[in-house]
Amino acid sequence: MPLTVHRADRADVLVEGLARLLQSPPQDPFALDVVVVAAAGVERWVAQRLSHRLGTQTGRDDGICAGVDFRRPAHLVSELTERDVDDPWAPDRLTWTALELFETHLHEPWLAVVARHLGSGHPDVEARLRRARRFGTARRVASLLHSYAVQRPEMVAAWRAGDDTDGRGQGLPEAARWQAELWRRLVVRLAPHPSPDRRLAETAERLRAGTVPLTLGGRISFVGHTRMPRAELDVVAALGVHRDVHLWLPHPSRRRWERTAGSAPAGKGAAGATPLRTALAAPGEGNLLLTSCGRDAAELQHTLTTVADAGPGPLEVEHLAPPERPSTMLGFLQADLVEDHELAPADPTRRVTETDRSLQVHACHGPARQVDVLREVLLGLLQDDPTLQLRDVIVMCPDVETFAPLVHAAFGLDDVEGVDHPGHRLRVRLADRATSAVNPVAEVLQRVAAIAAEGRARVADVVDLLALAPVRRRFGLSADDLEQVEAWAGDTAIRWGLDADARAVWGLGGLAQNTWAAGLDRLAVSVVSDTGDGTRPGDVLPLDDLSSTDIDLVGRLHELVDRLHRVVDALAAGETRDWRDALTTAVQTLTDVTGDDAWQREQVLRTIAGLGPGGSHVEGADAGGLGSGGDDAEGVGWTDALGPSEVVAVLDHAFA
Repeated sequence: MPLTVHRADRADVLVEGLARLLQSPPQDPFALDVVVVAAAGVERWVAQRLSHRLGTQTGRDDGICAGVDFRRPAHLVSELTERDVDDPWAPDRLTWTALELFETHLHEPWLAVVARHLGSGHPDVEARLRRARRFGTARRVASLLHSYAVQRPEMVAAWRAGDDTDGRGQGLPEAARWQAELWRRLVVRLAPHPSPDRRLAETAERLRAGTVPLTLGGRISFVGHTRMPRAELDVVAALGVHRDVHLWLPHPSRRRWERTAGSAPAGKGAAGATPLRTALAAPGEGNLLLTSCGRDAAELQHTLTTVADAGPGPLEVEHLAPPERPSTMLGFLQADLVEDHELAPADPTRRVTETDRSLQVHACHGPARQVDVLREVLLGLLQDDPTLQLRDVIVMCPDVETFAPLVHAAFGLDDVEGVDHPGHRLRVRLADRATSAVNPVAEVLQRVAAIAAEGRARVADVVDLLALAPVRRRFGLSADDLEQVEAWAGDTAIRWGLDADARAVWGLGGLAQNTWAAGLDRLAVSVVSDTGDGTRPGDVLPLDDLSSTDIDLVGRLHELVDRLHRVVDALAAGETRDWRDALTTAVQTLTDVTGDDAWQREQVLRTIAGLGPGGSHVEGADAGGLGSGGDDAEGVGWTDALGPSEVVAVLDHAFA
């Protein structure tokens, strides 16, 4: 059976259509309807909307979203392809294999572009650039190659056959040919594990042949997707041979859909063929905003047409009409996008009243003021419109980490004594936050790695580390203790550097003054000596006015800095294979959490255990000498050794 595509320019219209489909019971009363959504937030919203349509009594809004199995696209594809959990082609693992090949072949002509990027041929900068750029470059390349495999399978198939083209008959630019060669070497290096394009293509063939056991329900719906990789869409189309598959796609303009369908780009090998994105995203006429923001939708439409032509048959496309738009500024703007007008037509009936507030711009002098104004505007909207509910409101911002603490301060504080602003009774849910923002143990680890990479261990860096909750709990530090440590740092003239040896990289290896070691020595001598008689043990000047009650805090500070010193030394020792052990030691010796927060340490320790080459070194793969010799003979690749700046990059990626 062919794929059925339902498109609309509003997401709520799509979900209404989905609800109508789900209201008719499946043939098997015990089968669950599968709904595939891209994110947890979309799942929550779709479930809420469906609960107002499924199982309701006539004239009432009392339904329930039941009998629906929500899935993520990656989970569904992994289940169908039976992909190994430790798939060496996964971008995170592919990074380490690419890193190994870079190091092994960096000075060969085919990798000249990468070698220049890493500073090869310039001894004065090569070592520094390689330490700073090596992991980031490999990670970016691995991500691109994996994307090529699922987005442009015909291109990587051409590369595998030794044809350095884009899969449509156009040769690759000279500066990009190294990617094709790298792909071929990765295919050899990771054999017998099939690359993603081959694994997905084989799964699609098996689905069409009916040799894949399916446990999915009879109806499968994909809701809200604006991008679907070509190779994965082949699998979805093959799934449609045995299941009723519906795609509920948001598309901003019915007229643009029809225009794109009538101007498909030239196919493979066509004379004068242009790149796909250029051909789809540059129509000669139409709304410029729609052109610039609708490229993904145009590509998805083209991919759907291509897959349908090669598979089960032509698409069944249904356009879901939206409700009548109001005569407001926002309504007129939406109408122009839907009709794909290049310029707003001269229409004397279009009149915007002075009280129209459908589209507002609030100019504020900073993020804090923006959040304050947002709160007041939302309160006004909720008061003016009784039908508006909090679940109908979405707030988007360019940097969630900047605005998150401000939003927490402005909303959801009704349980705080003395707070009576109505905005504090509005509950918010923040999405897409970094792990370090919600897991303080991860933040501790990143701070420690940053201190090791930067190497200076300035007073502010260490004091900020002490102020983090897991470190404070581990060493029993109160707010008064932190103030005392900061005061001692000033009194003992601590400026930067854990000790004299840590300053060697700046040519100050013999200068111990103003380091943490020198300052702590002064505190220790002050504990065990009487400064009243003016004596000075050795070259260390005791600190005056240190009372007996401070002895315990001095001991805890010594222990803390000593443990930090060991971790930093392990990470900063050039390129070390012990970096994962050092990170684990940092978590175990510098942090502590309550029983309810035990998940924080466990999450970070699991993340550390999953870092590194892992499954990318495949046993039995004959790589023709790739990565052989030296340490590889012992089964451990050179990629186990990373410098401190690369460790920072690894953690930033892991906790993004």
